[in-house]
Amino acid sequence: MPEKPRTLADFKLPLMALTCTQCGRKGRYNVARLIERHGPEMPIRDFIDVIGRSCHRWTHPMKHQSCGLGCDDLIYMFMPKPAAEGYAEQMQTDRG
Repeated sequence: MPEKPRTLADFKLPLMALTCTQCGRKGRYNVARLIERHGPEMPIRDFIDVIGRSCHRWTHPMKHQSCGLGCDDLIYMFMPKPAAEGYAEQMQTDRG
């Protein structure tokens, strides 16, 4: 079963920092204001897409020059914690 997309309401930090790994573009966005403007149920990936549309590499990707816009905090915020109690057992259950 596919996981529900993470929404702006799921983002727990007060600021969302977006960075492009290709061109170095950076921006910080107040999450409370994003929720006011776009609603709490807007998927985070959709918001990143909205910001990315102003990038030439996003709208006209080339083989080795696509846009690398993303939010590093998402990796740490939503990925399973290996040190969490029962993590190894849960991974075995999920795979088996």
